[in-house]
Amino acid sequence: MAQTVRLPLPRLFPAFASLIAFIVAVPCLNSDPLKEPISMLRTGFEDGLRGWRTQGDAEFALDTAMKHSGAQSARITIAPGTTLSYQQLKWELGPVNPGDEFRVSLWVRSRGVATDPGAYAALQFLDGAGARSGIVHSATSRTNGANDWQRLTMAGTAPKGTENATLDLILHAEGTAWFDDVEVDMTGRLEEWPDLGTQTREITIDTGEVVHPSFGGVGFHVFHHAYPASQEIMDTVIAKRWREIRPSFARMNDRYDWDKATWDDVAGHMRRMLDETGTEIYLTTWGPKKTAPGQERADYAKQVVDNLEYLVRDKGLSNVKTYCMTNELTLDGWGSMVRDMPTFRDYHQHLYDEIQRRGLDVGLLASDASPIEYWHTIEWAARNMDDITAIYGGHHYINDRPLDDERFYPWFLSKLQWGAGIARDKGKNFILGEFGCKQDGRIRDGKKWDACIYWDTPQEPLVAIQLSEAAIAAINAGVYAMGNWTYMDFPDEASTNYANKWGMFRRSGDDYSTRAHYYAYGLLTRFFRGPATVFATACNDPYLRVAAVRHHDAGSWSIAVVNRCPTRVPISLQVKGDQTSATLRKYVYDPANIPFHPFGDMQAPEGLVEMASGKLEDSVGPSTLTVYTSAFDAVRPAAVAGITASKQDDGAWRVEWQANAEEDFCYYRVYGSDEPAFELAVENQVGSTIATHFIDRRPEQAERRFYRVIAVDTSGNAGPG
Repeated sequence: MAQTVRLPLPRLFPAFASLIAFIVAVPCLNSDPLKEPISMLRTGFEDGLRGWRTQGDAEFALDTAMKHSGAQSARITIAPGTTLSYQQLKWELGPVNPGDEFRVSLWVRSRGVATDPGAYAALQFLDGAGARSGIVHSATSRTNGANDWQRLTMAGTAPKGTENATLDLILHAEGTAWFDDVEVDMTGRLEEWPDLGTQTREITIDTGEVVHPSFGGVGFHVFHHAYPASQEIMDTVIAKRWREIRPSFARMNDRYDWDKATWDDVAGHMRRMLDETGTEIYLTTWGPKKTAPGQERADYAKQVVDNLEYLVRDKGLSNVKTYCMTNELTLDGWGSMVRDMPTFRDYHQHLYDEIQRRGLDVGLLASDASPIEYWHTIEWAARNMDDITAIYGGHHYINDRPLDDERFYPWFLSKLQWGAGIARDKGKNFILGEFGCKQDGRIRDGKKWDACIYWDTPQEPLVAIQLSEAAIAAINAGVYAMGNWTYMDFPDEASTNYANKWGMFRRSGDDYSTRAHYYAYGLLTRFFRGPATVFATACNDPYLRVAAVRHHDAGSWSIAVVNRCPTRVPISLQVKGDQTSATLRKYVYDPANIPFHPFGDMQAPEGLVEMASGKLEDSVGPSTLTVYTSAFDAVRPAAVAGITASKQDDGAWRVEWQANAEEDFCYYRVYGSDEPAFELAVENQVGSTIATHFIDRRPEQAERRFYRVIAVDTSGNAGPG
């Protein structure tokens, strides 16, 4: 690729900073969602300030002139020169138990507030002596409520040692703040899970209960179209690995002002995704143009739709299905339109009008917000712009749930069911556009490190298990498609002061080595492809998480099981309403025995498991992901023909061969040795590629080399060599 494509660096960490910088880190106890939330507080201050305690030097009053609804609101005014001490109105929520989960919503308005953190709210957890055991804040900013009434939300779980909790309405700045329509709900309680010991775990897949009739797939956000690589690296690493793990969904980013050469280059990547893996694309713009309302914004929308039309019509990219005008509601700064959704709607209105005028089959997504605490913008969009919205979606990073937390899954499932439910109520789909484990934001060697905080630690292998749980939660919540951040690292040279290293594999100089989760999440992208029907699952052990799909093309099954039990457990799986008998391949990711491969070849199946009359019996290991699938054939590719090898002037050996003709061909494995007789073993493998040639640079001063090449198909079958 000769064309260099550069993008503004994504601003992930302001999300982390704005929501987390003021949170005291505490160990989380994750609750089980309640079927019906319990109301702890509902007030519009119609009964005055009765029951509220005041704290600090300020005027605390009711105001009938400024209110969000009803007759009045609560007001806090801090005069100039007053010592700031987190002046607040405080409400005691009463006895609270560890693991109780709360959701808070309120409305705020402000005037004359010029300094951070401004007007906001906090949920404090207290032990028996009244000392703080934990605290969670809403978003904090001097701009909270500055232009109009603004909704603030937060959610928190009572940590160990908690006996009480308070809701605090805070002003920590000179000026005036009004608060109204305060709601506090208990949404979850910690319940003991049974220990089933050696008992068989009963799993049911109910074909009578469809969770999603046309699931789009497990996938990624990708950046390899934005940072060029040599054709050799594309053939042996980037495109080869993509073809093998076969994601059917990708979120990609663009720039509205790319020139034609750049768009042609990017379209080439999209074409490969369409032709080779049938990947559906959701496109979003990094660094959208800030415009004035009216004609300037309409002209900008035309420019954006010109780009979309070029991709869809001129380049024939029918896989470009979804578009959003920006990443995570960013315009003036990261997430700026969280507080200005009418502007987001206005941009999308112009885009919608132009797309409709041209008859393009591209739908608009709202709101792309991150994290879950900002998904209230999706609710806003459903109420105020559903007529121009084709699909809903948001992002989340798992910053407050440790990797070994077995209660993460039900928590995330409930959040995704809520988000997907907003879309479903409108007859629309929901995309989890970005997700990942805990973010790192430290400075290393002068660079901000945008990566998973667990990389290169003993905990890294467990990232795969939490990501798999997150994907299973999304599937079972009825999410249409999802994109893990990201497919591969940014190259080192992307920036002098910023490093984005979230990938399934590295990109640092000549290092393209895989990370552990490649061999778990890659199983899900490979076998949980769309289109497929998602069916409801149930298990008598809450420590097991199960997802099941039936693929539309061949009616084959793929089933994923994560076992959070500390021991291997027997399972009995029954497909209710289906008497299918089939042979399934069994793939396993075990964090204690990661199947690393020097060239990123995916692990082989551990064996075969029979499903007879819809019933399967097996066992799954502790803290593992197991995938069962009938989405394969057992026919091996033909032997590779016409293999030749020649030594180059630089001492490297060039190996060439004739292309295999199988429709399901995936890639080639190349083996080499100084001896004519050698095994087709990993220690003799010199590379993998999708091309019909390979450059072997390993031999030093070798005058004779012998090579063997085998073809591998999309089912993972290897041909003779």
